Amino acid sequence: MNHTPKKFSFLLILSFLFVLGVGLGYGYYASQIKVNQDMSATLDQEIADITNQIEKLKSDDIVSAQTAVSALNKISSSEIEWSKVLGSVIDIAPKDLIAVRALIKFTSYSGSEGGRLNLNAQTYPSRDVYKLLNSIAKTIDAFNENPDFRDAFVPSISKSVSEDGETVLSFILSVTYKPSYTDAEASASVQRK
Repeated sequence: MNHTPKKFSFLLILSFLFVLGVGLGYGYYASQIKVNQDMSATLDQEIADITNQIEKLKSDDIVSAQTAVSALNKISSSEIEWSKVLGSVIDIAPKDLIAVRALIKFTSYSGSEGGRLNLNAQTYPSRDVYKLLNSIAKTIDAFNENPDFRDAFVPSISKSVSEDGETVLSFILSVTYKPSYTDAEASASVQRK
């Protein structure tokens, strides 16, 4: 019987080592599962954060694009094609049907934002100053009666006399160009809101 206790103790140690090895293996395996679950949860959170950031960037891009389109529309709607305006100016100027020309001639112009327009003009030479002043008054009236122009006035008139003794009146016609179709569009957009 001496041998049995030695075998028992060897088997016991071997069993204990086996159980200890299985226990350590299971503990390692369980800790690795926990580490993997934690990493998976962290990655899932990072993916969710990145997805949210992507969605935010997309919505920001949409807002930015809409803002840019709105700004471009505003700029293009307020843009003035001065060549068309000057064509209108020449058409509006009252005509002298006998001389087959306008009552006045435009010598230069300057336009600014908001449609403000300053036209340098002068009358044709004449000895009748009243007729020349009447030409200027008719020009002011023609612009004030046109739906595309507003607030026409003449801030100054200067008089010169030619060598022939004829008078020429030079003046600045200040007027605001505001096409009537922009008023209709503005009122339509107000009604839509």
